[in-house]
Amino acid sequence: MLEYLSSEWIEEADAALRASGLCAPDGDRFAVQQQVGEVIFHMVFDGEGARVSSGPAPDPEVAFSQARETAVAIAKGELSAEEAVLNGEVTFEGNPMALLSHRRLLARAEDIFAEMRDRTIWNL
Repeated sequence: MLEYLSSEWIEEADAALRASGLCAPDGDRFAVQQQVGEVIFHMVFDGEGARVSSGPAPDPEVAFSQARETAVAIAKGELSAEEAVLNGEVTFEGNPMALLSHRRLLARAEDIFAEMRDRTIWNL
């Protein structure tokens, strides 16, 4: 089992993305930063693949911030990300057009993380 947002969880997410062969379309770089409570991590997609790392992203196109409870509800499918943004539980900074143009890429990444979610201990 993996504890949500632990270093092992981030390493496992990174390994899953790297093994997937998922790449940004046309080799464009796309970086997404997530802040969940006090924990910050990011995903980078480019022509060489995709990866997850701890800490802030250098020059993220988009950055999200939310409480741990909100992130867990979204990850477990109890709350949609769209609903959380609309009701103010998730804040968003950055380029909304970059987010829209890469939505399929992010959806594929979420699919890759499905098996990992089944092994996650959420610890609220």
